[in-house]
Order: sequence, then C-alpha cells, then structure tokens
Amino acid sequence: MGDEHQLKTIELRELQPLLRRTFDDRLIVVRYITKNLLPPGENYGSTILSVHAIIKRDDNADEEDLHLVAKMSPPTIYQRNIFDSPYTFRKEIFMYENIIPNYNQMERESGVKENQLFNILPKYYQSRMSLDPKVDFDDDAVILMENLTARGYYIGDRTKGYDLEHSKVAIRAMARFHALGMATKEKRPEYFEELKKRAKCLEFDTRDFKEIHMQILNKMQEDPVINVHIDRCTAVLSTAVDDTNSLFTAIPDEPWSSIIHSDFWVNNIMFHRDEEGHVDDIKFVDFQNYLFLSPVREMVFYLFSSTTDEVQRNHVEELIDLYHDTLTSVLEHMGCDTRPYSRKEFDAKLSSDAQLEFMHLCFMLKVLTLDAKETEFNYDKIKNVMHSYSGNQALLQRLRQIVLYFVEHDWI
Repeated sequence: MGDEHQLKTIELRELQPLLRRTFDDRLIVVRYITKNLLPPGENYGSTILSVHAIIKRDDNADEEDLHLVAKMSPPTIYQRNIFDSPYTFRKEIFMYENIIPNYNQMERESGVKENQLFNILPKYYQSRMSLDPKVDFDDDAVILMENLTARGYYIGDRTKGYDLEHSKVAIRAMARFHALGMATKEKRPEYFEELKKRAKCLEFDTRDFKEIHMQILNKMQEDPVINVHIDRCTAVLSTAVDDTNSLFTAIPDEPWSSIIHSDFWVNNIMFHRDEEGHVDDIKFVDFQNYLFLSPVREMVFYLFSSTTDEVQRNHVEELIDLYHDTLTSVLEHMGCDTRPYSRKEFDAKLSSDAQLEFMHLCFMLKVLTLDAKETEFNYDKIKNVMHSYSGNQALLQRLRQIVLYFVEHDWI
C-alpha cells in the first residue's frame, strides 16, 4: 500500500487548553476518553470522535460530564488531498464563528427575539489547525462541538430517508437558512461578497464523475422501466459533467442565489423529539462543503435523496409549497423585497434546477444505497469503491422513482 493510503492513528491531544477558550483559564480537564463515532463508510472527509470529558470549572468545583464531538483530520493522506482538509476545516470554522453569528445579528436587527433566533448549529467549543502555531495543518487539527446525541438528538437511516414529519421540519429550516443568505445579499452586499469567496467549491478531478455516470447510464439501460426514458436520461447525464466542473462552480442566476449547505442529506441533519414524541428541533452538521449556488437545487436534492418512498410518492408537491412559503415569509420578515421570488418565477427555476440536480442525485444514490458490509468497505479501498460498486436493487429502485417523477414533471 502506498504512503498516501497508509492509515494514520488520529488522537485528540491537549484538550484542556482548547476548552479553556470556551470556559476560562480555571477549567480543569480531569480525564477524558475518545472513541470513533462513526464506522468506516459513514464518513469520508474526516475522523469523527466522540469525547467524554470529566471537567471541573475550578479547583473547588464538583466534577461534571461534558460530551463532545471532535472533528479531526481524515486518517489517510489520500483523503486529505481529496478533501483539501486545510481549506475545508477553515471553511467549516468560518460557518461557526462568522456566518451564523452574522445571520443571527441581522435577525436581531429585524426584530427577532433572542429565543427565536436561527439556532441551527451544535454548540461550538472552538477549534485549532495545529498545536504548533508555525504549522498550517496537521493531525492535531480539530473542530470541537457538543455531542448532540447526549441531549437526545438522532440521525435517520440513509438507506430509508426521513418521513413527512421530519421532512417538514427539515424543509422549513433549510428555507430559513437560504432566506437568511438571500437577505444578507440584499442588506449587506459587501459582506456577502466575502461569503461568496469563502464558499468556493473544492477542485476535483471530473473524470471520476464521468466514469460513474457511464456506470449509472448502463444500469438504467438494463432496467426495462427506465430504459423507456433512456434518451432523456442520456441527454442530461452526458452534458452534466465538464472539465471545469461547472455544475458546482458556475455563478448562479440572480435572484436565485444564496449560501447553501450543499451536502444536505440524511447523515448531516439531526432531529430531537419532545416528551410526546413529536419532532421539536433540528440541527445541521458538516459545513465543509457549503457553496454559493441556487437554493432551489438544494431543496430538490433533499426531496429525492433523503425522504422515504412514501414521501416521494405522495408529498413532494406539499413540501415544495412549504419551502416557497417559508422562504418568502422569512424574506418578508427580514424586510426584503419578495416580488422577484414569486411562485411563477420559483416554478420556472425549479424546472431548470431539477435538471441540474438529476446528475447530483444519481451520483449520491450510489452513496446512499451503498451497503458498507456488502462491499467490505475500508479506508484503503475508498479510492475504488465508487468505481467498482455497480449498485444493488435498492439503487435501481431509487433511480426508477426519480426518473419517473422527473419525466412526469418534464424536468428531464
């Protein structure tokens, strides 16, 4: 195995100095233990550790439990290069330290009460790029946040997706996130220019995408249900990927642009239930890929990547209505001109954006239906797994559902 695929052991060191930046210099970390939070195959771009720390606020204080998540460097140089870890770590830190705090300040100025601010992030316990101030990035880089599972938050099953109750909460939160970006663009244009620079897409080799799309097209041709529409699928997929990766780098048409999460799927959305069992809160995680793109694309991506079969069969239009209603309502509350975002304009944008997302969805369905056990996934095979994995029955079923819906609505 080459050095770039060599598995490194990533350990969390020097926790106390980092936590003192959130608490104060009297804080004592008595002891802490860490373990891998996610199995191989469930996170590709970093090492995610759960941290159980026993802390004291000062010498005389009682011991307390502190449950944290440490997001650290991926274990192979290959992954670090693919994900440009120094860049993506800084990008994610900027979301915690700058973007959401600025959105919240803008909300305050528009009359939103403190307890009703857009509180979408796990509590942030600071970060570092290295223990050595002279080093740009190394194995000691870490983003530290609360472990939401300790407070009862949970993620769904990526192979099944979220039901209608969860999806309504997700769509409302997504629309609010997008609307706050759009309000920033209108009210603080100079600051928004800074956000656009921070939201640049990672550079990556588009040849990998082209190969995967050929595999997907072959899979579609083999299926009698999809094959009826193969010309439409081919027309979209064959032009979706170009050498400049314009699918993710092209400047979006105005006014339909914002900062979008761009990785808004099951594993990056966490929910909480109240005592009666109703969903009462949502958090977004994993902000290393946010982009300056059309928000409508993100809505389409969520609806067809992260919802149950039942939702896709019966509730897509209802959720699209909810998205548009929420988006315009938040923009109005923020004092923005909502005329450019009429339903007529929105529907026209939806049609063109859905076609763009068709490629993104086809690729993502391979990830969503990947059975880590079935493919004997491990890190040294990550380079080959997306190429060699031709898909299973679950992939075919999901592809059918998307193709039939997109054809019926004349999106492809």
